[in-house]
Amino acid sequence: MRKHYVEDINLALLDAQLNVFKILMKANSSNNSTCFDDINTKVKKLTGQEKAMITEVVKICCLILVNLASSASGERSFSAARRLKAWLCSTMSQERFSNRTILNTHEQRTDKISLLAVANEFAGRNENRKRNFGTFKETDITIRFR
Repeated sequence: MRKHYVEDINLALLDAQLNVFKILMKANSSNNSTCFDDINTKVKKLTGQEKAMITEVVKICCLILVNLASSASGERSFSAARRLKAWLCSTMSQERFSNRTILNTHEQRTDKISLLAVANEFAGRNENRKRNFGTFKETDITIRFR
């Protein structure tokens, strides 16, 4: 299993950080975690200094979140990731790549998002954007994105 993640995780640091992680989990909770969601919630609640001590464990949590539970879905996401990574030639950060992979995996849900609503929400976030972009209309979106 370790050989599959050599490029993503520093295995030399991981062993030491797992021991620190166990101590942090015991210190921050009285009950035992029974599933990944419990552990992930606890990791999110850690302070920045605590997360800095377990950087490789945090990376593993991110990798698990990107991988889907069922094998068929997982295979599709890995195939999509391989296509995305080949196309992008590794020119983007790992965080952006993970976010793009999640969007690609949940394509049916993201296709339902209104680009017009997103564009107007973005432009309306502050006065400078309102001045520069104004308000988008349906014709602006259809011309540029279709």
